[in-house]
Amino acid sequence: MIWWQRSSGRLVALTVAVTMATSSIAVLGMSAPASASGPTPTPGQISQLQQEANALAATLTIDQNKIQAASEAYDEAVITLGADRTKLRRTRAALAVLHENLLQAMANLRNAAIDAYVSDNGADAAFAVIDGTASDAGSIAAYAGSVSDQLQNAETAIVIAKDRVAAEAAVQTTQERAAAATVATEAKARNTAVTETAQVTKILAQVKGRLGTLILERQRALAAAAAAAALRRERAAAAAAAAAAAKKKQGEGGGSQGGSGGTTGAYQPLVPAGSNAAGNAAVKAGETYIGVPYLWGGASRAGVDCSGLTMLAWAAAGVSLEHGATAQYAESTHISPSQIEPGDLIFYHFSNDGPWPITHVAMYVGSGPFGTQTILQAAETGTKVGFYAMYWAGFVGVGRP
Repeated sequence: MIWWQRSSGRLVALTVAVTMATSSIAVLGMSAPASASGPTPTPGQISQLQQEANALAATLTIDQNKIQAASEAYDEAVITLGADRTKLRRTRAALAVLHENLLQAMANLRNAAIDAYVSDNGADAAFAVIDGTASDAGSIAAYAGSVSDQLQNAETAIVIAKDRVAAEAAVQTTQERAAAATVATEAKARNTAVTETAQVTKILAQVKGRLGTLILERQRALAAAAAAAALRRERAAAAAAAAAAAKKKQGEGGGSQGGSGGTTGAYQPLVPAGSNAAGNAAVKAGETYIGVPYLWGGASRAGVDCSGLTMLAWAAAGVSLEHGATAQYAESTHISPSQIEPGDLIFYHFSNDGPWPITHVAMYVGSGPFGTQTILQAAETGTKVGFYAMYWAGFVGVGRP
């Protein structure tokens, strides 16, 4: 199955995939290929089983598309959750600082009030009462009231600020919990699609096994028939030659042997041609992951997903990207396809991929087995990182990190 067939092979809902998988299980119970000792399988039998395999492959494509969309949604939800948690930690830290400030301010104001009364204004007020220059202790009461008002006002201001930040923390806590719930929901959706994919993959393997048996049996039967026909022709030719030799005193004969050969070889990564040194470095780093299996949420030699591959490749070039295709699209400078150079990222969204504006990302290579149309990508579950021909179905834009 090829990645760029995704957009044309996408059907509508999960129930379709489940229904097709159930039907395929029933068909498996009904389809019985001819045994090795039975009659030669007919083209009709092979065609029928091939149609079953094609139907299962279409179902598998749907499930893999769901995995891809769910993977992207999960990646973006994780980014959102991380941002919410960072914001909440900062708010809680600010709240703790305000609390300490309130306690310190209360202590400072009380100490200042005591010091001022004893050393300055308070002493003058007390002497005024002793000397009789004040009719009563009203000046002392007025001073004490002023200090009390200042203390109360300062405490009130800090309490208001503390309450405001506490309210913000409460709101952010709710947002953080909602983001965590979203992550769990997206993970569950992806795991459901993975389970269904595994089920359909198992069924498809059984059908392909039966189909392979039928084809092999038919090929053996046809080969045996061809060998028998060739033997008959050889015997007839030998008999004719013997008859002709009997009529001649000298026979003529001769022959020649010949053969043909060829060379095979694997593609060797070429040095990408481009003016962007970082892009060239990203391509070289990305090519080192060729053969690494697709792994949802992966970003290591053990497995990568589409945005995990591009994140690691550009990290090797000194550019930091988020682990998410939508986030990488936002982080990149958007350019025209006519300006594309090795290392640039190609972003896609397919018709049934859900609300995220970007659900897949690939890297332009520009020099490879498909010539200037070569890209590098982690396509989907069941595949490995490799080169592909550039495709435009679901194309959204080109970005340069």
